Amino acid sequence: MLRIQFIFRGLSAVVLLLAGQFTYAGGETSKSPILDRVEVLYAAPENLTELTLVQLQAEKASRVRDLSVIKEASDEPKVAKDKLLQSIFDHDDKRLQIVAVIPQMIEDYQIEGEFRDSLLGYSNTFDVDIREARKDVHKLADYKSYDFRFSAVYMSMMFKFKENPEFHKRMIADLQDPDTAIGKYRIELDESYAKVEHDKYLVQNIYSANELEQAIATIDKEISKRQHVEL
Repeated sequence: MLRIQFIFRGLSAVVLLLAGQFTYAGGETSKSPILDRVEVLYAAPENLTELTLVQLQAEKASRVRDLSVIKEASDEPKVAKDKLLQSIFDHDDKRLQIVAVIPQMIEDYQIEGEFRDSLLGYSNTFDVDIREARKDVHKLADYKSYDFRFSAVYMSMMFKFKENPEFHKRMIADLQDPDTAIGKYRIELDESYAKVEHDKYLVQNIYSANELEQAIATIDKEISKRQHVEL
């Protein structure tokens, strides 16, 4: 798994090529590093009751400033989500070019027999089943299950390569060579994924704004409590 992560290091999280990033738990896909907030970045101080009124007001002011900056730099939630979905679709178009890469690898590596048939089967799965599944993706929430299916097929193909050490070794080397079919494919994926990464932050700002608003409300509640006691 570490070797596969090294091969596709430029694709990170959506990419989408690493099955370990999308697993089923209780019948549901896990959180996506691209589509979901994987950790809370903004929160009220845990020691609120230990802070003075002046400190509480300073904590609130800091978060109000952060919220203002984020809102000024962000699109409306729907606009941000639409941009990200379009970037993901563009990236997915690049991913699906694996349909053309597989036959080229078969020719270049002179793969024959059962392994050749297996690879052509994967190519057909991507070209027919995966393309058909994508038609059901209309919003970001739809993308998780689709991406899981794509990743599962891709990883299955990678494990099939590992069962054929000679071709697996050559594929690993070719991934770093832009003059090969798989090497060019990887570079194009890296480039298209960079746009996904950029637009991801537009959506992540929605989570940041929500977290800051909740933190400010929590601090406000403690400030009101202190002021009421002083009265």
